[in-house]
Amino acid sequence: MIKINRNVVITALVCALAGFLSCSILVKVYNKTNEEHIKSIQSLTEIVKQMDERNNKLIDEIEYKNKAINEYENAVSNDSQTLKIMKEELEQARKAAGSTEVSGKGIIVTLNDSNSQNSGVDPAALVIHDKDLLLFVNELNSAGAEAVSINGQRIVSRSSIKCAGSIINVNGVRISTPFVIKAIGNPDVMEEALKFKGGVIDSLKPWGFSVDIEHNNNINIEAYNQGFSYEFSKDD
Repeated sequence: MIKINRNVVITALVCALAGFLSCSILVKVYNKTNEEHIKSIQSLTEIVKQMDERNNKLIDEIEYKNKAINEYENAVSNDSQTLKIMKEELEQARKAAGSTEVSGKGIIVTLNDSNSQNSGVDPAALVIHDKDLLLFVNELNSAGAEAVSINGQRIVSRSSIKCAGSIINVNGVRISTPFVIKAIGNPDVMEEALKFKGGVIDSLKPWGFSVDIEHNNNINIEAYNQGFSYEFSKDD
């Protein structure tokens, strides 16, 4: 008859229990980690879905308005003088709203961050900020610019220019240096507006920023492509 050692049995039971508890803890930790991972994926998926829905809505809106404009143009495409004037006014309104691509003579301004090696200067003071771009746009508009764009983004009445860390957003699109500002208008007048003493360029030069201005007789500026939506405003 085999004699069972009581201590051996107790030790075996304790080991088995410890192993069971360890497995249970590992399973719980794994399940919790897995649940958090799934929630994170679901959250990101929902954000992407919302952005896709918003983009699709804007695209549909642009298509709808372009269709309405085309129908209106077709309706006034005869030789009637009154309708001809209406068509010209419509084209002018579209240009003013920035909804059409335009071309003409003007200037191209290229801005780059400072290359200064002064260690005593705050690094944030050596990069182009949103306020700097706004100053350029304001000066160009004051000088009679008929159309302005920054890195391919058309500037209209509803455009936004704001910093997001080291990146600047224009019309919600991320852009970075070099910043290329195109402006259609009288090139001499616009250049003078930017270079006048104490003006926007003078405020950047002491910090080592690079500012180049080029005259061009055939500048193309893209149309504003973000769409317009009105949720709260109503006609009286």
